[in-house]
Amino acid sequence: MDVTRLIDSSYNEAAKAFVMGTSQRSLARARERSFTKALIAQLQREFDADHRVFATTQRGNAADFGTNQLLYDIAVCRIGDGKTAARKPEDFHFIAQALWQIEVDFSREWRQALYAINRLNCGAAARKLLITSRLARSQSQFLDTLRAPSAAVDGALYLAFVPHPADWDDDAASPQVWRIADGEWEEVK
Repeated sequence: MDVTRLIDSSYNEAAKAFVMGTSQRSLARARERSFTKALIAQLQREFDADHRVFATTQRGNAADFGTNQLLYDIAVCRIGDGKTAARKPEDFHFIAQALWQIEVDFSREWRQALYAINRLNCGAAARKLLITSRLARSQSQFLDTLRAPSAAVDGALYLAFVPHPADWDDDAASPQVWRIADGEWEEVK
């Protein structure tokens, strides 16, 4: 899966969506929800019927799995099928493997990003993604601050910088995606 294309497509779709808010804060929150929904839709198109996307805004999983959201803002899992060992067997679905764990945090605060990485560090998925606000200044300091906890992640960690939803009217910059490899950040093109 091309993470940069996934983020760019989700951002472009959300930036074009018509959303309203009664204040700057509520408008930014509505745009964040629009981005998250666009991301979920992109992930659903990316994976086949043997996979499920779990998120708070995602419906349809509770009947089979008891919940619509797992421990992360968004999780993509491969599912399996089974049958009960009863006289009249019943079919059921189960989570066979976590493929992606995704946290979305537009707070512009390094500590919130650290908390999100801590949650990602607790998971077993081979790929993890933190989506955070693109910073006008000090992006290199932000990356340096998150280097040690990001390098500790088991699996591949991607960090996507997206313009803050409050700045979408003024910010013409596109998202950037970074990946930690051997303890160093490298931009993913």
